[in-house]
Amino acid sequence: MKVIRYTLLSNGKIPTNVNDGGYFIKSNGGKSPQNNDLIGLSLDWVGLEEYTTKSSFEVYIKSFCDDYIDEFTKETVLIQDVINNFWNKSII
Repeated sequence: MKVIRYTLLSNGKIPTNVNDGGYFIKSNGGKSPQNNDLIGLSLDWVGLEEYTTKSSFEVYIKSFCDDYIDEFTKETVLIQDVINNFWNKSII
């Protein structure tokens, strides 16, 4: 699967080429419902951008995401672990 960046369609729906999506949401300054970039997986579509290496994906995600505290467990969640888990989904 390809790791891609995409936006919702103008009608607010997820593009049909996205097999699994809605991750790592980042505001892009556009108009709703296309005002966020999202990360997802696709078999054949590249969306706005395709991440072909884990390192390029990490650089993008770490440009706006940091480690955080899980509000329910109160444990620190390392963004690197989240990145690793998502990337591993693309190689299954």
